[in-house]
Amino acid sequence: MDAHIPILKRAGMVLVVLGACDLLAMRSGLSLPGAAAGIGLLCGSLHVASAVRWLAVFALFSLGVMLLAWPLLQPVDLTLTQLKLQPRMLPALAASATWLVLLHWLYRTLGAPAVLAARRAAGHKPRHMGLPAAGGAVLSLLACLLLFQLLNGEAAQRARRAAERQFGPDYRYHVAALRVSDGAGGKRVEGLVMAWNGSEIRNIPVAWQEDASGGR
Repeated sequence: MDAHIPILKRAGMVLVVLGACDLLAMRSGLSLPGAAAGIGLLCGSLHVASAVRWLAVFALFSLGVMLLAWPLLQPVDLTLTQLKLQPRMLPALAASATWLVLLHWLYRTLGAPAVLAARRAAGHKPRHMGLPAAGGAVLSLLACLLLFQLLNGEAAQRARRAAERQFGPDYRYHVAALRVSDGAGGKRVEGLVMAWNGSEIRNIPVAWQEDASGGR
């Protein structure tokens, strides 16, 4: 009857350990919620198990869509050049892959038959994972589309031209970040353009001020 308890404790221990490591490294704000969820699982809470599984599916599909859309947000050639010239990117890629594996593991573990049977025995309603999967995928896709539009709009084209005037045709250019803010004097545009070739990557900050009529 308590066959689900070891499963919850196993998942809880993983979350507590990861939360503690993250807290010691001071890398993100997820350490305390993750550790708290882990403690709830260690205590055998089926409500926490359901919530963690729901969030794991949401995050899994959100991160998956983001990774699949990455070639649309940054040229593949630039990514390959970064991997060649900036090997410090490898740990970030490894971390993303690890998160995908962990989220999938939480989804499968907390959806084990023994856990679902315990929820039914306790009178809990079944939670369908299609909703968090669709929600994570749609929100991530919308974010990617908005970012793609921002990094390929008129302001982005102007930022790219500004960088090209500085460094010429020996590089390829990609707008990596762009911020548009309105102030009393008009619109302020700030951005970061990446210029690269086979042997070098440059980060070029660009900025300009537009008056109310759109002039520079």
